Amino acid sequence: MKNRTRVAAGILFACATLMPLGAKRLLADQSDRTHQIGSKLKCMCNGCDQAAGKCYHVGGAYSGPCDTAKAMLKEIDTHIAAGKTDEQVLQAMIQEYGPLAYVEPPKSGFGLVAWLMPILYLLGGTALVIMVMKRWRARPVAVVSTPGAGATHISPELLARAREQAQRETEE
Repeated sequence: MKNRTRVAAGILFACATLMPLGAKRLLADQSDRTHQIGSKLKCMCNGCDQAAGKCYHVGGAYSGPCDTAKAMLKEIDTHIAAGKTDEQVLQAMIQEYGPLAYVEPPKSGFGLVAWLMPILYLLGGTALVIMVMKRWRARPVAVVSTPGAGATHISPELLARAREQAQRETEE
């Protein structure tokens, strides 16, 4: 009888200790998935402009996710618990918070413009620089020298003396 009680107690103890580990692992996986999805959405607290999954108000009265980010992560957790895919969860959050909730714009539709504009600006700037350089090179250089317009006239004797002096100084 004592052996059966010990065995039953051992089984109960094992179940009691192992079950929370499995549940914690499931919650940890869900939390990781929640933070991955949350990192694609902007925290809507209007104070940090960080991703909801990575929102940390460093240097304030507290460090850590704000209440808005916590609420968003909890909502994502609820959608995941309902069995939705990552894309379905993102769409549900965008429906609720609007397209400004994206950390980076989608690579389709109007969001594609945000991805293409830097490339278009680079190409346009390069074309503008090339065009300006061609105009500068094609412009004739006009050199006008008039003897009476403030230019200094050097006599040929003075010029010959300066050349002789430069020749002597460089030979030594």
